[in-house]
Amino acid sequence: MKNVIAVVDSGLGGKNILWACERLMPNENFVFFADTKNAPYGNKPKRELLKIAENLVQTVVDLFDPKIIVLGCNTLTANCIKHLRQKFYNKIFVGTEPAIKPALKKYKKSEVILFATKNTCKCFKNIKKIYIKDLPKLIDENINNLNVLNPILIQYFSRKKLKNIKGIILGCTHFIYLKENLKIILGDDIEFFDNSDGVARQVKRLTEKIKFHY
Repeated sequence: MKNVIAVVDSGLGGKNILWACERLMPNENFVFFADTKNAPYGNKPKRELLKIAENLVQTVVDLFDPKIIVLGCNTLTANCIKHLRQKFYNKIFVGTEPAIKPALKKYKKSEVILFATKNTCKCFKNIKKIYIKDLPKLIDENINNLNVLNPILIQYFSRKKLKNIKGIILGCTHFIYLKENLKIILGDDIEFFDNSDGVARQVKRLTEKIKFHY
């Protein structure tokens, strides 16, 4: 397969980015590559994560030689995209970052919270944060029955703890799968912010730019 756009992640979370891209660009060829061997990424030291990211991208380049590589992972983007752009300088990368700006455009800083992995949370200061150890891995393992994760979620999310929160920034693509669970716990008036559609729009812009130049 040639002329592909590759979406990479440590597990199933990046599929949300893939699906957003496919909806916006139905005529493009996509491949999805999940690095389940090294999952989860969220608690790994940065040096180890950089090495994993290098090997992951090299594998994808060797297999598919994609025209665009989408990091369908907030942790990879926050910790590795700058390094990857330098290492693979002839490749186009699109990262996935938490939708903090849209959330803060609508709500006060005290009214939103970033729900992300430990490594992603470290990259963003001056905002309330929640992380749950190994949660992306637990989502992958229980993707067909996410209700088993409700007891864990209730420990961290409750109306009593988050009484002033109006928006939750889903800073990990895996956490999009938990929207319905969190609505049950917190109520339907909570608004969720994720960047899947924003990433897809950026990929489309770059794809059209490539076509224009060729």
